[in-house]
Amino acid sequence: MLAYGFEIVDDEATVFRLRRGNETMYVSVYVDDGLVSTSSMELYREFLDALQKEFTISKESELKHYLGVEVAYDREGGTLKLSQGAYLRTVLERFNMSDCSSASTPTAPGEYLTSDDCPSVPDKEQVRFYQQAVGALLYASCYTRPDLAYAVNQAARFLVNPGPSHVRAVKRILRYIAGTLDWGIAYERSSDGNILLGYVDADFAGNPDGRVSVTGFIHYLNCGPISWMSKRQPCVSLSSTEAEYYAGSIAGVEIQYLRRALDMLGFAQPDATVLHEDNMATIYMACGDNSLFKRAKHIDTRVWRLREMVKTGILSLCKILTTFQIADVVTKSLPASDFERLRARFMTP
Repeated sequence: MLAYGFEIVDDEATVFRLRRGNETMYVSVYVDDGLVSTSSMELYREFLDALQKEFTISKESELKHYLGVEVAYDREGGTLKLSQGAYLRTVLERFNMSDCSSASTPTAPGEYLTSDDCPSVPDKEQVRFYQQAVGALLYASCYTRPDLAYAVNQAARFLVNPGPSHVRAVKRILRYIAGTLDWGIAYERSSDGNILLGYVDADFAGNPDGRVSVTGFIHYLNCGPISWMSKRQPCVSLSSTEAEYYAGSIAGVEIQYLRRALDMLGFAQPDATVLHEDNMATIYMACGDNSLFKRAKHIDTRVWRLREMVKTGILSLCKILTTFQIADVVTKSLPASDFERLRARFMTP
């Protein structure tokens, strides 16, 4: 790639850019699969001709599937949708759940999985089913289904020794999928300069296992999520503010990476990225309110990176009402009405 004139534009050397005059072509490579985006078909054909002289390749004129993800787009309308309906149908068939009744949410409202239900002696058949099912669900939750992120992350904690309640939780995720097979992420052509924005939240000490809080964020570009996470925090927070501040720091680091990646791709962010947060104490501390420091001196110093990012203009924290906090979906089990209302903000059928 480099010999042909491409330059590396990401930290992992998987995305390459070729510039010829006013034309630009991007190539993304994953093992033996590649994805090309170009402003010039002539440039694209020249590249394929050169590639075919070195390798045996197969090519498609129009992108419809990539790495198990289905791609549907409307050039005139300026929309693109990513989904995994075909893959998820095979998952249901694999675990004999094709004809199951559907569930409205991936988790039972208010439910927390705990280690209290782990059996004293692991059931080998149950462990095998559980590990395979969670592994299959992780693939979808990381690619096109942020609505599964919290449920799958919680289930993944019990891979070694799942109990009856854990198995029921995984089967509920499969039942939820049965009713949302073709849901996915939609993006729209931007008229605002491809502006990045984020939502971050934390579930403070909700889980009875150690009372560890959960960090969750969803970051948007062109009206659709491009990065999301649901993960237990590595330490016990003493207040909701501390949990939210830690979550904000993690979300901020991800935004810093995304801003750099977008800059390398030619979509530099002109202003600070707005990060929506529903905890006012967190916003005050990040913006330099020293009156709260006496109650926050114990917080790990690396978490104070959030304040530095606000000060240097990378982030701008914005207050959002909890009712509209999209990141709630990736931090806790919600009632069906709340889950469906928030899901509609970042998923499409």
